[in-house]
Amino acid sequence: MRRALGIKGELSQTHVIEGLTDIFENIASMHIAKIHDRVVASKTFFAQLWTTYQELRINPKDHFTRERNKPGGRSVLLAITTEGKLSGGSDEQIINDLLAAYTNPGKTDIMVIGGNGVSLLNGRQVKVVQTFRMPEHDSNFSVTDITDALVDYNQITVFYQTYNSLRVQEVARIDLNSAVQELSESVTERGKVVSTRDYIFEPSIQKITDYMESVMFGVALIQVIMESKLAQYAARFNSMSRAKQRASELSHDYKLEYNHAKRNEADERLKEIVRSMRASRSRDVSL
Repeated sequence: MRRALGIKGELSQTHVIEGLTDIFENIASMHIAKIHDRVVASKTFFAQLWTTYQELRINPKDHFTRERNKPGGRSVLLAITTEGKLSGGSDEQIINDLLAAYTNPGKTDIMVIGGNGVSLLNGRQVKVVQTFRMPEHDSNFSVTDITDALVDYNQITVFYQTYNSLRVQEVARIDLNSAVQELSESVTERGKVVSTRDYIFEPSIQKITDYMESVMFGVALIQVIMESKLAQYAARFNSMSRAKQRASELSHDYKLEYNHAKRNEADERLKEIVRSMRASRSRDVSL
């Protein structure tokens, strides 16, 4: 049987782990709340921008039709993964789904956001044309470098971890252009159509609307990245919750083992005292 002193040391270490997991769980919870507020604010901004964009078009049916179908146009598969390896297996699933869709390498490129996805693809010897770091901050980050890299592709398919609830996260895929459409469908407010017949635009109405389209495209990408980050924090929250629960269970087991070991050691000391007293009496009688 193990000695009580050794068990006490392991119990102390388990208490430290329990405290750390509780801290990390709270940090993940704060990030989740912060990102949720950012997503709401982003949707509000998109709604305001979309309403103005609708007003600028001469033809109301001609929305978000920026020319993308260029001769020999290519498609791109974009994976959004974590920077580290604490993905709970989601990054593996994202890469598996991406590779399953990678059926035409001659006309399809692969890009990755997040260092873990890059490592996974490098390990499978898959060529990645461009990589990006996952934004470190949960607010006030730019995706201009990513949108600039995506602008010339006819089709942009994004693979990422989506947030369903605090306990449920899944791997999803979307067409990024359809993400703009989905955001626009949630906007019900419509204003009057502002055309070149009524106003003079500088530099031109087409350049203004093209710029607004690029901004809305970036907002849609930010929404996807934020949802991915939200799912990642939720996964960390769940991992820390499970680790804390496991540490609590171990603490309980160690306490029982420690008390049991102390009683056994006390019993052994008592038995040793009794044996010593008997031996002393035996010597006295023999004298």
